[in-house]
Amino acid sequence: MEENKKTAIEKIYQLTKQDAEFNDELRKKLGINSSASSALIDDDRLNQIYEYCIEKIIRKQAEEFYKDFPIPEICEQLKSDFERMELFRRKNNFGDFCLSVYQQIENITNFVCENNDFNEVAQKMWSYPAYLRQKDGITPKLEERSHNIDKPDYAIAHLLFVGKDDKGNPNSLVKPGKPLREQYASDKIRNVIYFIGYKAEMLSWMYTGFNDICNLLYELYQCRNLNHRGGNQSEKAESVINKIKPLESLYYFKFYGLLSQYVEFIKEGFPLAPKLVNFANSLNTIPIPIPKQELKPVGFISPEELAKRTNKKKK
Repeated sequence: MEENKKTAIEKIYQLTKQDAEFNDELRKKLGINSSASSALIDDDRLNQIYEYCIEKIIRKQAEEFYKDFPIPEICEQLKSDFERMELFRRKNNFGDFCLSVYQQIENITNFVCENNDFNEVAQKMWSYPAYLRQKDGITPKLEERSHNIDKPDYAIAHLLFVGKDDKGNPNSLVKPGKPLREQYASDKIRNVIYFIGYKAEMLSWMYTGFNDICNLLYELYQCRNLNHRGGNQSEKAESVINKIKPLESLYYFKFYGLLSQYVEFIKEGFPLAPKLVNFANSLNTIPIPIPKQELKPVGFISPEELAKRTNKKKK
């Protein structure tokens, strides 16, 4: 700064100290509170300034969290929901925090499940084996799908569509009749994890990790419902909520980690790799195998058990 400007500033500064009226007028021109009031900023004003700074930090975190996200169409909404999530966490509002986390996952899921390639790949592969064939020391290939010795009929549909419908029919045989975009949210999410997260290249030993993610998503869904649904809860849902309530501090981190994992799945696996799309297009349409139930006749005793009982009587 030029010396004459510094001199002018010093003179004005000295004048403000000597002339209170001049000081007040100068502050008005500059939009600054009077010296008396500025020295007595109340707690509310300090809190507002503090919250403003926090909001700026959270906005930066949201920008970094969704950096390089492959779906720009929904990025702004995701960032906004991320900011709300963080603000609710700071206020220790667990129910709304869970709702904000779930809304991000739901938004992502609905978008990717509208993708034509994803719908076609899923429907063509649902009837094929769920796991790749494992070979010692050899990296399994996408097309080398295993017919598990214990479950030779264990198709992708059996892994992704769990439970039964109202008539007692396995969902794995009923739900594949509809395209992926028309499935329930929980079914869509399981498909996203398998086809996008695991790139349809799961080995049987990966089931535990897959199931852990799905179970955590189920818990998030129940916690999201705390502020999203009226009426009575099922016994299973109530059991989940009762388990989580005393551990909310832990579940803030668990659900944040779940969101991070889900976003990374999308960053690394969407759009679907051409290798997966081409493989699915090469498949013939086959029916989903019906799981075989191993039933034992009433009163049946295996030869091994019979031998044990006979030996005991002889003794």
